[in-house]
Amino acid sequence: MKRALILSGGGARGAFQVGVMKYLNEINWTPDLICGTSVGAINAVAYGSGMSIDQMTRLWQTYRRKKMFRITLPILLRSLKSRRQFSPMSDTRPLEQLLEANITVDALRNSKQEIIISTLNMITGQIEYFNQQAIKLKHVMAASAIPGLFGWQYINNVPYWDAGLMVNTPIAPALKLGAKEIIVVLHSPVGAFNTREPRSPMDVAELVFEHFLIGSYTNSLPDASWQINPDAHCHKTPLPNSPQLQLAAKGTKILTAAPTRMLGFRSLLNFSLRQANTLIDEGYNNARMQLKSHLLN
Repeated sequence: MKRALILSGGGARGAFQVGVMKYLNEINWTPDLICGTSVGAINAVAYGSGMSIDQMTRLWQTYRRKKMFRITLPILLRSLKSRRQFSPMSDTRPLEQLLEANITVDALRNSKQEIIISTLNMITGQIEYFNQQAIKLKHVMAASAIPGLFGWQYINNVPYWDAGLMVNTPIAPALKLGAKEIIVVLHSPVGAFNTREPRSPMDVAELVFEHFLIGSYTNSLPDASWQINPDAHCHKTPLPNSPQLQLAAKGTKILTAAPTRMLGFRSLLNFSLRQANTLIDEGYNNARMQLKSHLLN
């Protein structure tokens, strides 16, 4: 396996991934493997089922939040009042209908790329990865089931939900399968660039959340610092594109495409046309600036 594309979770920020994929398609960079969590799982499955980048772009530009999940006052009150039996805060039947109308499972089975999506087994706490030979619509719904907001999904009578709680950026399968060139699409500058010290309480809350999202990726990166200098008094996880990471990865090139600005809490559930277009453009332009020198040598 040569190339892998890793798609993080991040709700409506997933439009950024489409822009990155548009750039990669333009330069004929085709992945052999696509791994996705949450909205990244949806984008991965859409691409694997034969949807073109233009079609994916149109979907992001067409579907607003109410066409994917509904939060109404009766649903919200029922959720807040339910004490003995959980009731989700939204109705996700529109999302299920959207997936059913646009994703062909038979085409996914025949995908030229291996497609892997991550889910979280609620009973065991284990991350479970499914590839395109196992994926059905219920697997995609489970992979995107944001805890609390969405209801969990049953697969073989076992409840599953969004694995973004534990593995928001699922790079592990690509490393285990021996990919030699990995592009990781992040939904935040945190983990890709230096960020400024927070000033306000909202800044602190946002940075805490972004650190939570990036944690699994940071901890999954190959790290040779302990072997190189085991007696050091300080060891750091490697930065993207750093010599330390390239040395630790032993011939595997790991690159990141990420926003250059904090997107804010509201961006997570903002499926407006304006944000979709903005993030698609940013994904394309940022990927071109951040990846061009590494991929077109």
